[in-house]
Amino acid sequence: MAGSLVLIDEVIVSGAVASVDLGGANWDSSYNVYQVVINNLQIDTDTVGVVFRYLDTSNNPITVSNYQVAFKVLKTSAAFEDAYGSGTFSFVSDSYTGTGTGEAVNSVINLFNSNNASEYSSHTIETAYLSQTAEIKGPQGGGALEQTSATKGIRVFLGASGNIDGGTFSLYGLKK
Repeated sequence: MAGSLVLIDEVIVSGAVASVDLGGANWDSSYNVYQVVINNLQIDTDTVGVVFRYLDTSNNPITVSNYQVAFKVLKTSAAFEDAYGSGTFSFVSDSYTGTGTGEAVNSVINLFNSNNASEYSSHTIETAYLSQTAEIKGPQGGGALEQTSATKGIRVFLGASGNIDGGTFSLYGLKK
């Protein structure tokens, strides 16, 4: 497996930004599967979820209400919970991301069918973060954009107001 991930795009955030785009103008359509790795994502607003939208072939975020998600939230303080729904974005973390010391989001998102305009773009996600109540949480699941269109990456942002203050965002192509 060594050497099977090829770096396509990377953004390192060290000051407040509203969103981070991966892919877009840097998209490489020669892969079937892509992997987004988010390390040490920090935000400036307490109790907010980190979310993403797919980018269309013109590098604009797709804002339709066709995102479907389902995941299990693993937690240290209580029973696991099921989360699912539809809307105008997909989740990286649920709405308990915080701003305190050590509160950061780490995630791996696998993207499928991105280059196929006849299929839904879909993803799996594995996230781990320390919440605003100092609880370790880990949403695991996936989702799809229920429309047939090619996509060229994702835009990561906060589900409510606020900025991304730090983190490393990497997009890889998975070599066969």
